[in-house]
Amino acid sequence: MKKLLLALSTLVVTSSASTIVVSCSTETKKQNINSIERFLTTILHSKENDQEPWTNGALEAELVNQKVDIAGGVSVKVSNEIEEGTITNKQQSIEFIGNGTSKNNYKYTGSVTLIYNFGGNKPAPKKKIAKEDLATTITGLQNFLDTIYFKSEKVVNDTFVTNANIPGTPAEGVVFKTVKVSILESTQPADPSIPKFTKFKVKGTIGIKENDSEYYEFDDNVTEEDKAFECEGTIVDSVIIEDKVITEATESINNWIKNQKFSDYDDFKNKLLTQQKEILENEQIVIETVTNSAITEKAESIDSMYWTNQVTINLKATVGYEFSKEVLENEQNKIKTDIEILKIKTNPLKWHVLTSQDQSEKYFEPQFIQFNSAVNTSKIQKEYLVNQKITQEWNQEDVKLQQKEFVESLNIFTGDDKDQKISKFVNGEYFTNTTAFNYGSNANENLFKVDEILFFDKTKENLNENIEGVLGQTKSLDEFVSSSNALTRETIENTQNVSYYVVFLTEDKDGNYKAANRTLNVLLQQITIVD
Repeated sequence: MKKLLLALSTLVVTSSASTIVVSCSTETKKQNINSIERFLTTILHSKENDQEPWTNGALEAELVNQKVDIAGGVSVKVSNEIEEGTITNKQQSIEFIGNGTSKNNYKYTGSVTLIYNFGGNKPAPKKKIAKEDLATTITGLQNFLDTIYFKSEKVVNDTFVTNANIPGTPAEGVVFKTVKVSILESTQPADPSIPKFTKFKVKGTIGIKENDSEYYEFDDNVTEEDKAFECEGTIVDSVIIEDKVITEATESINNWIKNQKFSDYDDFKNKLLTQQKEILENEQIVIETVTNSAITEKAESIDSMYWTNQVTINLKATVGYEFSKEVLENEQNKIKTDIEILKIKTNPLKWHVLTSQDQSEKYFEPQFIQFNSAVNTSKIQKEYLVNQKITQEWNQEDVKLQQKEFVESLNIFTGDDKDQKISKFVNGEYFTNTTAFNYGSNANENLFKVDEILFFDKTKENLNENIEGVLGQTKSLDEFVSSSNALTRETIENTQNVSYYVVFLTEDKDGNYKAANRTLNVLLQQITIVD
């Protein structure tokens, strides 16, 4: 502490000055001594012998030595009454008095009283362990034993030993003071496929850990009876799960998946976990976790309205059973399979909506949808659109030229400097990771031109049914809207940082529209265009 305080003595102390008038033409600025309180405290605690109090003479000499003021500038009145300190063993009250006036050259006026802490630091007060802490510890121990099953009597005996930490939710600082394990009863089933359960009792008292008695102590009203405990646990001789159980579980899950269509990954996960008992039909295993691995695309599923979602299902042995070492090493308990989902919920595609300054015009052009190849869902949605001939890459021979022609066709920019505005826009960020969506392609009945777009509000009821009802269908635009409650370019309003599911429409020669066979997940972001 002394070294720290000495280091602090190098601090520069500043304060506002008070003024004492000497004459009409001159004045001497004096500081109130409380403005250097921190510096004085540092000097107090830099005393070489920190076991003894200060005397008036010694402290006043030290103030001169530390250049607080010249001799006589600051007087001190040390208290002869030494009190018990709050953080140290002793403390002393000391008053500092600045003797500056208009008639001398002393620096300070006023007075300040400080406390000098000395005599060594007090030991930290011991933390009290109350009756309630012991009750919570014992309850936590029994809850632990109700949920944890031991594999052998040896493991039990190794766990419950003197001075060992108490499992469960123990109070801070407590351990087993005395502890004894007794075997109670055992069930030996005739069927070797059923595990053997053995009950045991653990009895003893709670104490404070060795060498921790200086930090903890029991509350005065804690009795020996409060420290005593008696709990029961279970030893299980586990049965190794046969390989056929895992094989049958895998088949059951895959058969259940084949007969299901899911709205999204979360729908699949919730249904699987809820129905797992009926699906597995085996008491030896349960589903521990389900993981969303990736969206993928299969050639045979290209015309399906569903996306292919790879998932991993982890099986866990129930109480009394365990997987063999080989099963765990080969990860046979991890089932990797595919599901079909209507909607991709995660990582929506960013779609810039060009907007006029007065918000009167908005341009919903799919050419401003950005596909990040580093994101699985973005990459797969782009692959689908390319395979379905809904989009294609920009002309690789002259990408910027084609993009300029596209922007010019929108008639957003006008004036004599139109070309410069278009060039600046094209060279900006809005065409990053975009595709042409067949702009500039020759008329070809095999291409899907996006002539209209249906936007589905994710908060509306019957969302899945409304989307399924339009995918792959051919109708008039009014029929699409009336049957699905979808929004169009003309009716959508909220377009700033809002996510929608969209379905692209292409117009046929009869004036009707054919819908794409899948929905995309997009995030609309407005970009105000200044002409």
